[in-house]
Amino acid sequence: MITFSQLANARALQEHGNFRRAAVAQQLSQPAFSRSIQKLEAALGVTLFDRQTSGAEPTIYGEVLLQRADTILLETLEIERETRLLKKLDIGSLSVGMGFFAAEISGRGAIAEMVRLHPELRCQITVDDWRVVGEMVLDRRVDIGFAGINHLTEHKELEVHPVGQHELVCFCRSDHPLFELESLSKSDLDAYPVVTVRVPPEMASVFPGKSYVDKNSGDLTPSIRAGDQATAREIVAGSNAFSLATPVQIEPWLHSGELRILDFREPWMIASYGFIYRKNRMLAPMAEAFMQHVRAIETEMTQRNRDLLKKLLAGIGGSGNANQPIEQE
Repeated sequence: MITFSQLANARALQEHGNFRRAAVAQQLSQPAFSRSIQKLEAALGVTLFDRQTSGAEPTIYGEVLLQRADTILLETLEIERETRLLKKLDIGSLSVGMGFFAAEISGRGAIAEMVRLHPELRCQITVDDWRVVGEMVLDRRVDIGFAGINHLTEHKELEVHPVGQHELVCFCRSDHPLFELESLSKSDLDAYPVVTVRVPPEMASVFPGKSYVDKNSGDLTPSIRAGDQATAREIVAGSNAFSLATPVQIEPWLHSGELRILDFREPWMIASYGFIYRKNRMLAPMAEAFMQHVRAIETEMTQRNRDLLKKLLAGIGGSGNANQPIEQE
């Protein structure tokens, strides 16, 4: 009979390519590890690994077994995870992947509120672009994703729920050369670096700034790719690069006059994001709580962003740019 530990040991041998290193990784003596592999081979009646002085390589039989083993091992871990959730053993833990805009607008605030209410919360947070977050959810590396969802709405393995939709503005440092122009077009912005995340292929023809197309994914990759808004703001403040944000994300810097918005508006300039998780995978209790807190914050942030954008647009002068810092109320 094949056992879970035998499959795990075979997987370790494939990963490390050496009996000694694989035995150490599995916390077994080398003789005990070797016996486990031998018993597995005996149970199947085939040789799974070629033993050579340079290491161990899977045979054709080994490759077939290991393909199946990955699925079995993963599903076993899922059974253990869901059992813990049902027994309430993991009620205080959460792993979440968040996107460029979602994290700053409401994601981080939701986590802060959860920590306030649940001081014992154990949380792992990763902030990256929309494509990486989607991959993390598919690979089960996080309980839930909170990022751009337009490319995932038809994905068969994922549940996708829209949450936020906010208008964006282009911004740069207050003395940027672009403010010397009478009016702005995409070609004007194309002369300067843009700091942001990857852009889906369908946006390649309209997105401004220096960039290139990734040959593998087709994504438009900005000349300065940043994983979070804090990094983008600092780069923009100290260079001739520009970036995009919702007005509420740059409000303090607009008040101080360090940053200003450009009179460049297009219909596609919308930050849309939502929750992402695997179908038929039980959500952790803290993931459910995270979703509730995010929705509450989003209601407030949506109105704040609209009000601030209205004020900013009203302050744009005849030169085609926002000439004065916005006033605090």
